[in-house]
Amino acid sequence: MVICIYLQSKGGTFMNHRRFLTILAAFVLLEATGCTFSPAPDDSSTPARTSAAPLVQEGPIRLYASQNSDGVYHHITVENEKTGSSRQYDWQTVSSPGYEPLVYQTDLNGDGGVEVVVITTRGYGTGTYITEPHIVDWNSTKELEVQDPLDYTREQVSFSVLHREGKQIVQARVPGQTPVSLPVNTVHSAELPQFGSVIRYYVDDKGLLNAEVAAQMSSGEAVAAAILQYSWQSGVLRVEDITLEPIAS
Repeated sequence: MVICIYLQSKGGTFMNHRRFLTILAAFVLLEATGCTFSPAPDDSSTPARTSAAPLVQEGPIRLYASQNSDGVYHHITVENEKTGSSRQYDWQTVSSPGYEPLVYQTDLNGDGGVEVVVITTRGYGTGTYITEPHIVDWNSTKELEVQDPLDYTREQVSFSVLHREGKQIVQARVPGQTPVSLPVNTVHSAELPQFGSVIRYYVDDKGLLNAEVAAQMSSGEAVAAAILQYSWQSGVLRVEDITLEPIAS
């Protein structure tokens, strides 16, 4: 029997990040179940058909899509039921149940208006979960630029192996913050965690965009997560704050 973990929540709600980190830590246990990475390809030659019913609806915001036989929705249309306006975007998201796009409405650029936040799933699998944010200024229907969380995290977080009282530990550092010791067994290896396989965006209860970037060992085990909070800076949503949390094994 194949058992997969579904991390996505529906209807514009968000999963408590501590609960997400706990589930994430269990990813490595699924390696023998057959749950493999399911990416959304860049393009497809398969003829598409437009969904008749909304893919997702949150308040007046409806999402429609073209669906391909590869299990990926392409060319997402965002429609405002209240105003009747709509626009199609060159977005992709997997069509697997439980991984529907999340839709939020919040003011991220401080202009007093409401932006539409659509978070799509790029791919998922054992030890892998990649989402993408799409922020639409509804007045112009243009997308707002979002700073890449992976590049930022790799620049800010460093790892090192330390020896204390006869023990070997892995320590994570963020400039200006207290170092964090990680639950990593390094007795027989000097391997350091890496970022890149798990990136999850969400809007918190304050209406702010956040991203979680997991630090994982080569086995897929997640040992820490960088929590990034965004703010509007010089016409771009940039990372304003970063904190690092260990994930108990």
